[in-house]
Amino acid sequence: MKSHLLYLTVRVEVESSLQSLSETIAEFEQNTGYSFSDTENVRVTNTELLEAETF
Repeated sequence: MKSHLLYLTVRVEVESSLQSLSETIAEFEQNTGYSFSDTENVRVTNTELLEAETF
């Protein structure tokens, strides 16, 4: 099997009861789970949240 590195852009909209945006981002990065499922021909071997930013 060949290994490939894919970079994906995912947009996530959240509502928060926290006081600041930085607290919201920190909690999201530390506590949110996500997953990408394997397919018949593709096996996900690693995922990593690289950066959270606002626009």
